[in-house]
Amino acid sequence: RDDVYRWLAQNAYKYGFINRYPSNKTEITGVINESWHYRYIGKETAVEIYSQGICLEEYVELIE
Repeated sequence: RDDVYRWLAQNAYKYGFINRYPSNKTEITGVINESWHYRYIGKETAVEIYSQGICLEEYVELIE
């Protein structure tokens, strides 16, 4: 099971998915880490979020 989550963390963005509630962003998202909770947002956006190490809430702030 850990192998699956490790693979997701390293590769999901390539397919347009992000970890919706990463453990290091709890203060921003307001939700504790949910390692199984991935959301499809499209490849381009997922790559941006992954490469910047930000969460969806931070990304939305950047584009507004």
